[in-house]
Amino acid sequence: MVVASHGGLATALLEAAAMISGPADHATAVGLDPTDSPETYRERLLATITPGRPTLILIDLFGGTPQNVAIAATRSQPVRCISGANLGLVIEALTADEPLGDALVERLVAAARESIVDIAARMATRT
Repeated sequence: MVVASHGGLATALLEAAAMISGPADHATAVGLDPTDSPETYRERLLATITPGRPTLILIDLFGGTPQNVAIAATRSQPVRCISGANLGLVIEALTADEPLGDALVERLVAAARESIVDIAARMATRT
């Protein structure tokens, strides 16, 4: 699994997830640095992917450079990408024990959506 983001967000998400779910030895963070060109970011991203091995890439922002580079760089690889990475999604992905496929991706997207909550509205329904 790879977490791809602008700046240090990818590293921060993996570090926070490790506090909750334990070490994530099978996950790597690849942050887009301000000095990166799309080409240098592509090289660093591809260095984290084993050719031919199914890989999940969690991306911070739909339509941003990390997503655009990931999609273009991995067209010939068995890679699935999910944008909108948040801590709930990262934890779910790290603890998943099913093979990478449509069912897992659907479950992870649902988990990411469910972790976004209007707390005031949720609390109002409990009174």
